[in-house]
Amino acid sequence: MDLEKLFENAECEKSILKIADGDHDALRVIHKYMNRQIYAVAYAVLRDFSLSDDIVQETYVKIMEKASSYEKGTNARAWILSIARNLSIDVYRRRSLDCADHDVREEENRFDEGSVLFSMEVKRALDTLDDEERQIVTMKVYAELKHKVIAKILDISEEACKKKYQRAIAKLRVLL
Repeated sequence: MDLEKLFENAECEKSILKIADGDHDALRVIHKYMNRQIYAVAYAVLRDFSLSDDIVQETYVKIMEKASSYEKGTNARAWILSIARNLSIDVYRRRSLDCADHDVREEENRFDEGSVLFSMEVKRALDTLDDEERQIVTMKVYAELKHKVIAKILDISEEACKKKYQRAIAKLRVLL
């Protein structure tokens, strides 16, 4: 992990510990360092701008609820992004069930500042990847996470993460 990411991780850990002690203003530090990464993880799973915004907010709520369960000395950034990913997967599953039960037309994505991250061409290319590949690429490229952290979040080996990333990038090169 480079120095900047080590600093961010340390600041996020301090903030989580402060939140656990009741200092909810410490959430601002997590927002400062992690907002874009949380959004990127949510978008990688959901592929919906509006739902990804909702997940960002839910992640902050969950951080406040679960801060006391954080284990000091572990990777704070990975802990936060695991929360975002798990919340996103829950929404994805509920949404899939809703779509299976009802003939629901997918809501058209609205434009917001987060959409600047994803041009339509890149979005279409990312959509051709399977869920895990898309999540790995998004966490690596947009959230700027290391393979080790991504592997921990996805509960796969670091080597498997690297191989899946390489395969996904090769697919994207062909498409783009």
